[in-house]
Amino acid sequence: MKPLIEEPLFIILILLAVVMGAHLWAKWFKHSKLMRILPTPIWCYIPPSLLTTAGILPYQSPVYDWISRYVLPASLILLLMTTHMAGLKRIGRVALVAMLGASATVILGGIAIFFLFRSQLGPENWKLIGTLTASWVGGTANELAVKEATGLSDSAFGPLFIADITIVYVWMTFLMMISGNQKKIDRFFHAKHRQMEEVLHPEEPEHAPRRSKKTLTQSLLLCVLIGFGVGSVATWVGGKIPEIGIIINRSTWIVMMITTVGLGLAFTRYGREEEATATQMGYFLLYFVLASTGAKAHLLAILKAPLLLGIGFIWMMIHGLLFLGFGKLFRMPIAILATASQAALGGVVSAPIVASTYEKELISTALLLAVFGNAIGNYVGIAMAQFLRLFA
Repeated sequence: MKPLIEEPLFIILILLAVVMGAHLWAKWFKHSKLMRILPTPIWCYIPPSLLTTAGILPYQSPVYDWISRYVLPASLILLLMTTHMAGLKRIGRVALVAMLGASATVILGGIAIFFLFRSQLGPENWKLIGTLTASWVGGTANELAVKEATGLSDSAFGPLFIADITIVYVWMTFLMMISGNQKKIDRFFHAKHRQMEEVLHPEEPEHAPRRSKKTLTQSLLLCVLIGFGVGSVATWVGGKIPEIGIIINRSTWIVMMITTVGLGLAFTRYGREEEATATQMGYFLLYFVLASTGAKAHLLAILKAPLLLGIGFIWMMIHGLLFLGFGKLFRMPIAILATASQAALGGVVSAPIVASTYEKELISTALLLAVFGNAIGNYVGIAMAQFLRLFA
């Protein structure tokens, strides 16, 4: 069946309209329970899938390839360049150990899931686990980056994305529900309350970010230049690096190069001065990429989501049990553990919400931990995928 719309310009306009609509929807229903259950990324992904399934948009178009090749690198560059490198020093030893523990238990759970269910996951099993690991250590940006790096098919990504969002928000609800029993849990863990003090009152003071003296137009143009210019150069350089057998291909090198360059820009004044503009533009471009990814997925593929949901919940249970054991071993307060867990799995959007249910002063720590996860997510996801590929 021939799609109703094939003109590249019209496809771009429709995808932009979807992203704008998702932003407006999120703004209007910002404090509603609906947005907690169905966050902004879902509203960017599902509508294009519906349009494609209905025969309005095409499954394949040069536009989608162009977006993956140029817009995704630009969004990653802009988001990574705003990483608070100085702020990461304020995380403190206890919170950092908790975050590393959360990431490690996600990785161990992923390895266990791979060996338990690799036949059910199919030939792309290592790609699926690697991509979801990137999301559960970092966030959506990392998930999309590792999807491209591993070459995960769009038909497999659709159910994975739906399962990812569902599981993370169910886990978030669970963490919030147990916050009322944190004193009992802390007694069971024999938690050291001085660890909580160390997290809430770091020794190093926080420095206010430098504000740009440029006009909004100048900041926008500079971010476009940095995002697309630096992103294109990093993509070109990454594509020139020789492949290492079947372990690291050109797509992997490109994502690693973009990640490294983006984090490198975080040490420059542009990362600090253009933080507000770069963050907004970075997320807008990221959601645009997500919309184009949704347009390449047939909605019926989501029927495979129940399988991934079941496997994902088992993975989450493994993470939870291992992380609770980790917390008891190090006698950490449940507030720190819950904040670190959601920072790893949910990212900058949901981690502060969970943190606030335990201790409002933990919100800034939650944000910093989530930023740390974003910084390492691509590396961890790629490493996980390549390791599991050896056993696929």
